[in-house]
Order: sequence, then C-alpha cells, then structure tokens
Amino acid sequence: MDKDLSTSKKTAIACILWFALCAVAFSNAGFNIFFLIALPIAGIWWMAWFVRLMIYRSRQYQAKNKNIGTKYTWIYWALEPATLIMSLVLSNFGVFSYIRFMASEQALTNYAEHVRAGKVDLAFEFQHPPRQVGLYTVTVTDLLADGTVRMITSSHSVMDKAGFANSPNNPPLKLGEDSYKHIYGRWWYWYESW
Repeated sequence: MDKDLSTSKKTAIACILWFALCAVAFSNAGFNIFFLIALPIAGIWWMAWFVRLMIYRSRQYQAKNKNIGTKYTWIYWALEPATLIMSLVLSNFGVFSYIRFMASEQALTNYAEHVRAGKVDLAFEFQHPPRQVGLYTVTVTDLLADGTVRMITSSHSVMDKAGFANSPNNPPLKLGEDSYKHIYGRWWYWYESW
C-alpha cells in the first residue's frame, strides 16, 4: 500500500508540474518553441501510461481479480490522460494566454499610459533593459505616431517577435509585415515580422 501511495503522490506531482509548465510556457503572446518539445513529451508520457495500465490490468486478470477497481483506482488512472489532454487543449485554445493577460491587464494599461505621457524612457531604437509589467517581461517598447503603444514580450518564431499593442484607434497602425489579433477593447496581440 505504501508503494501505491508514493506512486500516486509522484503521479499527482508530475501532473501538477506538467499543468503548471504548460500554463506558463503557453501563456505568452507568441508561439513558444516549447510546444514542439511538449508534444513528443506528452506522446511518450501517454504511451508509458498506456503500457502501465495494460500491465496493471494483466496482473489483475492473472490474479483472477475481475474487479475493475475502486473509485480511487479510476481517479488514479484517469488523472494522467486528463491532465495531458486538458493542458494541451487549454493551451491550444489560448485559455492560459487569456488568463495571464487578464491578470496583467491593469499593469499593462498603466504602463501604456505612462509611455504615452512620456514617463517611460524608450531608449535608443526602442531597446531597453527588460521590464517586468504584470506577469510579462517587456523587452521592447514602441510608441507610434497615432498613440499606439506596442510591447514585445516573447518570440513568435525564429526571427519574429510577439507582444501586445494598446491602441486608441481600432485597429492599430500596421507597419511592414506586422499583424494584429484583437483581444478586446484597446488591446491587441501584436506579431512583429521581418
């Protein structure tokens, strides 16, 4: 029983860590390269879970124990696939990103207002030391002629960057190959392309 309990604890800890890692890694404005690593990890974890389940069922069958298990047994075996599926689905639909943005919205709005008011030093060519704004690290801040404040918070691919734009005009000014995706109100996801 002690072995099962420790295995259950390890499983629960692994599930919590996986969910937290996905929540952090997939909550920024741009594409995270971790997604390319997360899918194979999830696949390997899924296969390992399935093999363990088959071994468990085989041992039950050999012991002539046709009992399909208690409620806790079902919870134990459902925890891993539920966590894997739920974290990847929530990531894919942008739920983690939206929650992180909503938790940081007031700080981002204050920052954008300070930039417009000239209270934030934009430095040479908009590069500045990283600044913590809400739950995001802003590495580049840009103030456009129409009053749009743009902030880079992550990469979006090998060359591109991503972040947020706070625009008094809807939609913000489009420069070059930049693109925007509306969040709500004055807020947009900003994808800077080269």
